[in-house]
Amino acid sequence: MYPLLEYALDPELVARIIDQSVEVLPPEDGILYRQGEPPDNLYFVKCGEVMIMLAADQKDVVFRVGAGSLIGIAAVVNNQPYAMTAKAASDAKLFKLSAERFNELFTKDRNMQQAVLQILAAEVRAARQALSNYASDR
Repeated sequence: MYPLLEYALDPELVARIIDQSVEVLPPEDGILYRQGEPPDNLYFVKCGEVMIMLAADQKDVVFRVGAGSLIGIAAVVNNQPYAMTAKAASDAKLFKLSAERFNELFTKDRNMQQAVLQILAAEVRAARQALSNYASDR
């Protein structure tokens, strides 16, 4: 089983994110963004799961995110291409927030800044676990 990325966002912050977002269904193939694409959006996972995959050698390093997760942050904050591919389960409920709108919220809202640090730290922990699993499978 793939490691699960877990953290808790402040409910008021979640409400602000959702208020500024558009609810979307996962595309038919589930791909929200691909590794190497420009960071135009980030996603809030209302329910369901999203697999986050990083191509490494000839195998993917994978971890999961669930309800309450905000994904795509590292790329949007750094204005660098997505470092991973995100694929939503067909039953996932998602909200899409444009990078531009996120950056406006981020620069004005200290709670958003702290949440981003919390999310990035959780992503690092999950990525380390996924890499550890990858190394032990080799």
